[in-house]
Amino acid sequence: MDGLSPTPALAARPESAPTDYRALFAGLGCQVPLLDGRERTYVNLDNAATTPPFLRVVEHINHCAEWYGSVHRGTGFKSLVSTYAFNRCRETLAEFVGADPDYHALIFCGNTTDAVNRLAAHFSFEPDEVVLTSVMEHHSNLLPWRFRTQVDHVQVRRPCGMLDFDDLREKLRKHGGKVRLVALTGASNITGLLTPIHDIARLAHEHGARILVDAAQLVAHRPISLGAADDPGHIDFLTFSGHKMYAPFGSGCLVGPRDFFEQGPPGWKGGGAVELVTLDDVEWTQAPEREEAGTPNLVGICAMARAVALLQEIGMGKVAAHEEKLTTHAMERLRATDGIRVFGGCDLVHPSQRLGVIPFVSERHSHALLAAILGYEWGIGVRNGCFCAHPYVETLLGLDAPEIRRHFADVRAGDHGNLPGFVRASFGLCNTESEIDYLAEAIETIQQRGPQGKYVLDRRTGEYRPKGFAYDFDSLVS
Repeated sequence: MDGLSPTPALAARPESAPTDYRALFAGLGCQVPLLDGRERTYVNLDNAATTPPFLRVVEHINHCAEWYGSVHRGTGFKSLVSTYAFNRCRETLAEFVGADPDYHALIFCGNTTDAVNRLAAHFSFEPDEVVLTSVMEHHSNLLPWRFRTQVDHVQVRRPCGMLDFDDLREKLRKHGGKVRLVALTGASNITGLLTPIHDIARLAHEHGARILVDAAQLVAHRPISLGAADDPGHIDFLTFSGHKMYAPFGSGCLVGPRDFFEQGPPGWKGGGAVELVTLDDVEWTQAPEREEAGTPNLVGICAMARAVALLQEIGMGKVAAHEEKLTTHAMERLRATDGIRVFGGCDLVHPSQRLGVIPFVSERHSHALLAAILGYEWGIGVRNGCFCAHPYVETLLGLDAPEIRRHFADVRAGDHGNLPGFVRASFGLCNTESEIDYLAEAIETIQQRGPQGKYVLDRRTGEYRPKGFAYDFDSLVS
């Protein structure tokens, strides 16, 4: 299935698909304290940062704990069980992203950031070679390349923030075959906008470049397929994390051509990556094991595979349909709220071409204050700031060079109180339309009446807290 084109997949979705998947998740019934002394059920609208676990994943982890043992070369029964489970997880995850076991290696990592850094370390660049990335990237797909070779950045279109395909084409032509890699997000963690990954792959391959897709924000929300190696639109490298796909237990994946990872020494060196070692020589093993030195996070890997199995059972078409409905409803409610400006939502973008990630600002309250009020007074978890994608936020807000220099000066002086940013509401399979309505009600009330409490800004952190109030975290954490 083409991971680029969500619309055809959604066209075939069952219209009778259920709209409430809350029973599948752990922790959704938690009661949280509010500033006025009441408690209410927590509303999690911060799924772009991380997701709650599936109940079946938690149950599966408990089952894994009973049979946990060392992976590879152990002869005890628990070791054999663990090794079998480890190998089956790799097969499950490879199948989920359309990897060919004969061509691709699926390497287990800590998360997407770890995966991109490992890939960057594995490339050997000539002085005149370039990596093309974009303004809309998460820092994890910006910074690793900056310290490896020359980087050029594809621009985005304003005001919506979509990737500028014409600029990508022009930059590929400009560098004249010197682009070694095009490294782009599959979906923005700021605006939820999807990038046409297979169209970009075709264009990159025409110019002799490979493509990396950072699928951290995409993998739990849309179907993905790497494609066959002889397909001009195939994806060369793919990275993603379990914690953004309802398995937040510290594992992720890097997928790419097996022969690429068997060139030169592995990025991480140690036990498990070798066939034989002497004091003078080493024989590395084959990929993917040669890139997985050390004891693997078996529990996190099993959790990720179990989450994938449940997503497949539900059907990615149904997942996309549910979230498209939520996103459409949220965009309508937020756009209708006086004093609220929604970004990344221009009329050119159909709901099927974006995920449930909506950035917005208030004309009355700063992003940090509005987010704090939603949390302390309404029990709504959102996120605010620049979301580890500062250049994209700066571009969307239209900040000029002097403004950005002033913010750098503030930060270097230890002052985070005036930093720009958005409030971001982000949805997943766990959310409902009633939660969207509650968010809209909260924002409308805050816009009209302001906060109930008096909030104090901590300029060191940039966070607002209500004066004279503090949560009792010790009772939970202890």
